[in-house]
Amino acid sequence: MKKLTAFVCLLLLLGIPAPAQSPIKLLPSGYGPEDIVIDSLSTPPRILVSCSSRRAEYPKYGEIEAIDPVKGSRIVMKRTGEPAGLIFRPHGISLATAGEIQYLYVISHNDAAGIHPVIRYQIDGDNLVFVEELNSRLLVSPNALQAFSDGSVVVCNDAAVRGDIKETILRQKKGNILFYDGQGNWSIMAREIGMPAGLAGLGNKIFVSASTENKLYSFLLKDGQLSNKTVLAEITGPDNIRFYKGSLITTSHSKTLKFVRHVKNTKSKSPSMVLSVNPSSGKITRLLYDNGKIISTASVAVILDNQLIIGQIFEPFIGLVNLTK
Repeated sequence: MKKLTAFVCLLLLLGIPAPAQSPIKLLPSGYGPEDIVIDSLSTPPRILVSCSSRRAEYPKYGEIEAIDPVKGSRIVMKRTGEPAGLIFRPHGISLATAGEIQYLYVISHNDAAGIHPVIRYQIDGDNLVFVEELNSRLLVSPNALQAFSDGSVVVCNDAAVRGDIKETILRQKKGNILFYDGQGNWSIMAREIGMPAGLAGLGNKIFVSASTENKLYSFLLKDGQLSNKTVLAEITGPDNIRFYKGSLITTSHSKTLKFVRHVKNTKSKSPSMVLSVNPSSGKITRLLYDNGKIISTASVAVILDNQLIIGQIFEPFIGLVNLTK
């Protein structure tokens, strides 16, 4: 039944009318540009990209890059003030502004030590100035996060045991949502979610993509607690979530077996889909579909100056598509 439901979801998505699609332009980046945020305070606005090598045959790489999608220029942001021995393997990222100071929150993985902190940096031009490292025994497999101006953070663990294939294959609902209050206290806000891979907050709502459930959930957020769990939309393999003009922008790994093959082999292509979801009605609009020949495993998408910018999990490039008006 679950396979049938996923198949029906895919047919519905592919049948949704979509704007005429412009060609996808590829722009070099670091290895594995899995997550992207828009630095709108920069002049001109730029994107910050979380890059981390995820293939054994690729060079080890883990950096935050700043990319100007118009000029195509990119730099590795210099990290300063970090404590000795800090392992930097970035994953999910989130921006938060407090007064005139902008902070970048980064999930980083030290798998050898079993430590997966959230690291907070202050953005100073092209530099990332270390502020603090947030640790908790609850951070077992963090994937995505939403930081707020008051210093609080919402984080999703995509599994109870990091890298547990059984959880994924059996579609076990062992993921959870954490809350950090900005004062050193961590708590679990929601449990029993199937591989939550994307998370975003807007007003008093938190949106979570449950990849192995093929669902996009909405929650009400109040006083560090989540309530009113609601299925906003059914999407096959949803990933990171971003906002654009009041809509949710997410990606879909629409062919599970092809996705798994691509994880193992870059030559095996997997489709990429980008969707816009109305946060009130759940109505879905397809913004982009590629069968994987140009870009595989799209993991995140943002829109800047009417340009769709797409990140993916493994290869050293991002995709750019001009949206029709």
